[in-house]
Amino acid sequence: MKWTPQMVVITGTVAYVIVSVFVVLGAVDPMNTFVYEWLQPLPDRVFAYVTELGSAQVIVGLSILGLFFWYWRGDRIEAWRLALVGIGTLLFTQVLKLVYGIDRPLIDASLDATTYSFPSGHASGSLALYGLTAYVLYRKKQSRVVIFILLCFVLAVSLSRVILNVHYFSDVLGGWLVALTMIALSEWIIRRRTV
Repeated sequence: MKWTPQMVVITGTVAYVIVSVFVVLGAVDPMNTFVYEWLQPLPDRVFAYVTELGSAQVIVGLSILGLFFWYWRGDRIEAWRLALVGIGTLLFTQVLKLVYGIDRPLIDASLDATTYSFPSGHASGSLALYGLTAYVLYRKKQSRVVIFILLCFVLAVSLSRVILNVHYFSDVLGGWLVALTMIALSEWIIRRRTV
């Protein structure tokens, strides 16, 4: 079966709803504890720097730089898509945080951890920016090394939030699903406009 953007939007939305129900019911606690304990041996000082790659300032700044880069390359669609998906995902994630109002395991302003917990803005923002860029480069048959590095950024930034104990792993899953759905929605819209 070949996945279409529509299928990913629907699957991502349903998966997000399911995860959010489990989060609200507290049924994710064993998973969150397991992942946190599994990641604890990793050096949190290093990840305090890594996590900044997913901060709102970096995501917005790189989204705008990406807009100029794709314009310079002559690809207006990808230019606007990167900016809209990157910044739009961050804004939508903030709205969802207010809807759920779930407290963090630890509040730490130095780690951009002052808002509610679910879903993770660093996880959604990093996947929206680095993941979308990796997807576009993959479609354009660009460097696999760069694509791999971008995906490593997504994973490292997202897991840094758990390592630093400012998010639960379920927050990261929620953030990934938000970004994945936004990326798929953008692909769906682009394909409909170019057909």
